[in-house]
Amino acid sequence: MGRRAGDGDQEEGLDEGDELLEVEVPLSEDLEAELEAFVLIADATLALSRAETLDILVDGLRELEDDDAIEEWVADYGDRDFHLAQERDGSLVVSDVFPVAGVVGFIPRSLVRKLSSELMDQDSDDRPGWMESLSDLSSEWLALLSDEEKMVGHLIRAHQLPVARTEDDLDELIGRHAGLHAGEDDDADDGADDEDGDGDE
Repeated sequence: MGRRAGDGDQEEGLDEGDELLEVEVPLSEDLEAELEAFVLIADATLALSRAETLDILVDGLRELEDDDAIEEWVADYGDRDFHLAQERDGSLVVSDVFPVAGVVGFIPRSLVRKLSSELMDQDSDDRPGWMESLSDLSSEWLALLSDEEKMVGHLIRAHQLPVARTEDDLDELIGRHAGLHAGEDDDADDGADDEDGDGDE
């Protein structure tokens, strides 16, 4: 593909139809759950790498200008692994094939295939809203995983985790966050229902 990553988002010529961008088209629960299971893992370094790679994949999709370009991308790359490599000058590039060296990001074809399939299932008018939802999700995860303070604030405010439980190192916090989103940590419910005086005074 040879597309350079991180060139910035483009919002093309919708000045007269900005109301279309206000229509939220959510991701399916199945796709969101699979993305969460892929990105929100206990290994902090790998979690951040996966979040960055997903964010770059989404940015690339959003740069496609119209439905024809989207459909061409899906036909060419929607059933392949997604590889992110680093050139000698330090710039990131999306690679068509698994590079011999310099791999910095990877998304397996099973996940790319599912994402592409759901994108193609959207009506033409709904695709921009769906991609905005995907972009918002990937950007949120990237921001959280890049900033330990944001992760702590998210755990406290969104998951009602007691402050004392957020003093672990970053690996443990990310593991706890993954468990909460996956519904594997009963402490999420304990914190949310802590109106009986069970928490610290």
